[in-house]
Amino acid sequence: MAHRLQTLFLTLLLILGLTVFPVFAEEDDGSWDGWNDNGWYDDLPEEETEPDEVIFPDVQPGSWYYKDVMALYDARVIDGFKDGTFQPESTVTTGQALKMILLAAGYGEPERVASHWARGYLNLALDEGILERGEITDLDVTILRSLVAKIAAKALHLERQSAENFFVDTTDDFTQALYEAGIINGYKDGTYLPGRTLTRAELSAIVHRIYTYREDQNTNDETSGENSDIQLRTTEKCVSLIKELEGFQEKPYWDYQQYSIGYGSACKEGEYPNGISREEADRLLRKYLQGFEKDLDAFLEKNNLRLSDNQYDALICFSYNLGSSWMKNTKLANLLIRGDYTENEFASAYGVWCHVGTDAQIHKGLITRRIRELQMFFDNDYTGSAANTFYYVIYTTDRGELETDVGLYRAGSYYDPLFSAECEGDTFLGWFTEDGVALTERDVAAGNVTVSAAWQNDYGGGFWDESGDYWP
Repeated sequence: MAHRLQTLFLTLLLILGLTVFPVFAEEDDGSWDGWNDNGWYDDLPEEETEPDEVIFPDVQPGSWYYKDVMALYDARVIDGFKDGTFQPESTVTTGQALKMILLAAGYGEPERVASHWARGYLNLALDEGILERGEITDLDVTILRSLVAKIAAKALHLERQSAENFFVDTTDDFTQALYEAGIINGYKDGTYLPGRTLTRAELSAIVHRIYTYREDQNTNDETSGENSDIQLRTTEKCVSLIKELEGFQEKPYWDYQQYSIGYGSACKEGEYPNGISREEADRLLRKYLQGFEKDLDAFLEKNNLRLSDNQYDALICFSYNLGSSWMKNTKLANLLIRGDYTENEFASAYGVWCHVGTDAQIHKGLITRRIRELQMFFDNDYTGSAANTFYYVIYTTDRGELETDVGLYRAGSYYDPLFSAECEGDTFLGWFTEDGVALTERDVAAGNVTVSAAWQNDYGGGFWDESGDYWP
């Protein structure tokens, strides 16, 4: 209701010719009334120097959505299309909306699924109870505003607080909860238009508010527990290893998807203007570990699992690096629940978590970290000095889909499981190194290797036999 009073007041000022606010979006007559050209309400911008950085050629300084898009780009919530554009006027698909909302709400990158780039985000939403099965059956169709409201409200754990209806065309609890939190405002006629689609620019405005809301909540949570005692099951050996792997940074720095400080602990930009001491960083690290222990303990209790201290440490180290989303219906979680896995099955389930950025690039440093955690889990080795280590295989292809792109294997073991690839209209023949040597399940892991998929169409319909020889 406060927003509507503000709009009325602004309209009066415009009539009187006393406008004192900077122009944010212009109507056809050149005046500004707090609404963009599509009728979508935006809060008043802060008075500041116009930024001039251009990341996307179709998102220019001065456009009403520029600051929202740029903030989300800086936060690695969005990254645009392959041609370098953002396409702000295109309607949003269900897959795009899921990714933007979940990342902005603080959920980690989900396990990658070969069937569709956004399938992992849908699986995450289902596992977290944000969506019910059947609500989204196609990740490439446009999404309605009503479903955007539900996903956003449930992702942020928002509930309606007031019986008052803030929109004239919907009494939906999710929509009302988002309004109360200041995340949506709707249109100037008091409608939300739940049955309509929205553009990528409009969703960016909402998602930017989701991100800001979540950041503010995180700050409040950290402050409220500042003086509590920190007791951990995680051993001091593991704490020391995490410090070694993360390194110490006195000032905040950008760490792919968040700002971090100290020993890799998440923070807000500008939160520590004077930096942080090693003692403060140690306490902040332990506070985060305490939170991950709570998540891991709940996972273990739910599935009636017991872990040795070194296994527990390995999973805490893993969670501190990647978050707790792996505990929800991933290969790794399912193997732990099942219990009868081989070392290579478990190791390769770890291998899918070796990527950074919204474009999911393989990161060799994360592969090294996963191997250190595997040595901790299986060998009780916190130093990484054991001779019987693990090696990686990076799988690549110039077409189709990979079953996985990173596999980890115990040194001296067979390449089992050896993963596959598929491409519509072509037949996968096998894996080959740059030197043309075939990699099969009968080979023994003796070092790190990168292999490429071979396809039948490249060889005129011939085939490769089991020894790796080609027959035309």
